[in-house]
Amino acid sequence: MWPLLALSLLAFYTIVDRAITYRSIRGKVSGLLEQVIEHAQNNDLAGASQLLETKSGVMADCMRVALEYRHLPVTQVERIIQEVGEEQFNQLEDRLPILDTTTTISPLLGLLGTLLGMIATFQAISTSHNSGDNNAILAGVGEALYATATGLSIAVICFIAYNYFSARQRAIIGETELASTKLLNVLSEINAIGQQKEMERESVLA
Repeated sequence: MWPLLALSLLAFYTIVDRAITYRSIRGKVSGLLEQVIEHAQNNDLAGASQLLETKSGVMADCMRVALEYRHLPVTQVERIIQEVGEEQFNQLEDRLPILDTTTTISPLLGLLGTLLGMIATFQAISTSHNSGDNNAILAGVGEALYATATGLSIAVICFIAYNYFSARQRAIIGETELASTKLLNVLSEINAIGQQKEMERESVLA
């Protein structure tokens, strides 16, 4: 039971820590992408930058990078965005293996406790033939049942938490990549239109 108690405390700390981290590294900010694209399409890139400066989260950071380096080739901007995003995405992955490992180990520890309890029960049964003491038998059975129930309970909680955080991680990464791609496409169109107008102006002057 002591190893199970240690695992439960570690799992509780991990769940609280991940909840705080996922809250700080937010993904999608409602309506932010649409507002930024609207500013960009209206040639108000300064307004789009100011809007992103007031927001926090990995999506806002990546879109801010896209605006800042919009004059560079798209492939180079994508690499810069990936560098900015990966740093925060790695924070999302941190400590999740603890929950995964706890989900696997805790039922095994519970099973081990069950085996030890049954061994104690059989020893008590052999002793009770002489002493008639049934309390030791009940204690051994109780030890086995408590160990199994505790191990399974910890595994279920950690399994739910791990899947929840993994789903949140995938959602944040997907939303960030989608928002960055959409903004890059809009900026590319704006740059292409600007270059076309510049070429037309030069041809008229020539």
